[in-house]
Amino acid sequence: MPYRSISRSSKIIAFIMFLFIFISISLFFTNSSNHQQYFKVPAQNIPIRKDDEPVFESSLIPQPNYLLAAHSASFAVLPDDSLIAVWFAGSHEGKPDVETFQSYFKDGQWTLAKAIVSREELSRDTHLFVKKLGNPVIYRALDNALHLFVVSVSVGGWSGSSINHLTSIDGGKTWRNAKKLILSPVFNISSLVRINPITLTSGGFYLPIYHEAIRTYPELLYFNSKGDFISQRRFNNGNHLVQPAIAVLSSTEAYVYFRNHSNKLSDVLMMQQTKDGGMTWSKIIPTNLSNPDASIAVINLDDGRILMVRNVDDRRKLVLSITHDGVKWKNIAFLEKTNSDKSDMEFSYPNIQMHDGMIDILYTWKRKDIKHVRFNLPWVNQQESKN
Repeated sequence: MPYRSISRSSKIIAFIMFLFIFISISLFFTNSSNHQQYFKVPAQNIPIRKDDEPVFESSLIPQPNYLLAAHSASFAVLPDDSLIAVWFAGSHEGKPDVETFQSYFKDGQWTLAKAIVSREELSRDTHLFVKKLGNPVIYRALDNALHLFVVSVSVGGWSGSSINHLTSIDGGKTWRNAKKLILSPVFNISSLVRINPITLTSGGFYLPIYHEAIRTYPELLYFNSKGDFISQRRFNNGNHLVQPAIAVLSSTEAYVYFRNHSNKLSDVLMMQQTKDGGMTWSKIIPTNLSNPDASIAVINLDDGRILMVRNVDDRRKLVLSITHDGVKWKNIAFLEKTNSDKSDMEFSYPNIQMHDGMIDILYTWKRKDIKHVRFNLPWVNQQESKN
C-alpha cells in the first residue's frame, strides 16, 4: 500500500512538472518579441463622380460536377487586378476526399475550379500523415509572391489541426515548399486559419489564427519580408473568441473583431483595438452587434467607414453592416435571406477585399458552392441612405 501511494504521488508530481514546463515553453513561444511593425494602409482614395452609377453583380464560381460540398473561400488580388480564389470542396466537410480548389476571375468571369492541394500530396510533401484538409487562406505579399495556408488534421477533429504553408511565384500556377508551421514546442496542434493576412510596410505580414483545443483563443503570427514565420502574439487571454478579422485604420491603428464561439458571452460580437501596430491590444470591448457563432469579414472603406459582412440570428441570413466609429454598427443590406429550415440553406464564411473602387465578397452558398458578389461605393452609399 505505501509503495502504491508513493508511486501515485510521483506520477502526480511528474505530471505537474511536465505541465509547468509545457506552459512555460508555450508562453515563451507565444510572447516571442519582435521589432515595432507598421501596417500598410491600402491606397484607395478613388473619387466618386456624381454620374457614377451604383453597380452590383453576383455569380457562382463554376466547379466540377462531382463536388457535392464547398466551404470557406479566401481570395487575393493579383497585380493585373484579376482575382485568385481558394476554398475546400469534396463530398462533405471533413471527408478524406476534400481538397483545396482554386479559380481565377478574369474579364468578368471565373475559370472552372481545379484542385491544387490534396491530403495525399500534402502528406507526401511534409512527410507527415494527413487525415483531412480544412480552411485555406491565400495572400499576395508586397513582392507579389503568393502564400497559401491550409489547415490539416492528422488525428482527431479540428482541435487536432495544424497549419501548412505553401508559396507560389508564378501567380498560383504552381505551389511549392509545403511545410507545417511550428507554433508550439510540444504538441503543435489546434491551430487554424480563416481570415486574410495584414500587410506590413516592412514587406512582411501578420496572419490572424486561432486555437480550439482545451481553450479557444486568437493569435497573430508575424512573417518577415521573406515569408518566414518569426513570432506569435496573443490578442487576449479571453476564451471562446476565434477567427479574428482586422480592419486597418492607419500605420499603427487597427480594429479586430471576433467570432463569438460561446453562449456565455450572450452571442455579442466582441472587438479590440491596437494603436502600436499590433504589438499590444486594448481590453475586449462589446459592440452593438450579435454573432451566432459565425465567421465575419471586415474592410476599411478609406473614408471613415468600415464595412462588415456577417450572419444575423443564424447562418441563413448574411448582411452588410457599416460603422463610422468601429463600435456602433447598422445594417444596410442583406446579401442572402431565407426562412427555409433546410439544412443546406447556409450562407456563411465571407471574405472581403477592396480594390479600384470595387468591393468583392466571396462566401459559402448553400454549402455546395462559392458565391461572388461585387459592388462599388455608390451602391454602398445608396444602401446606407435607405437605412
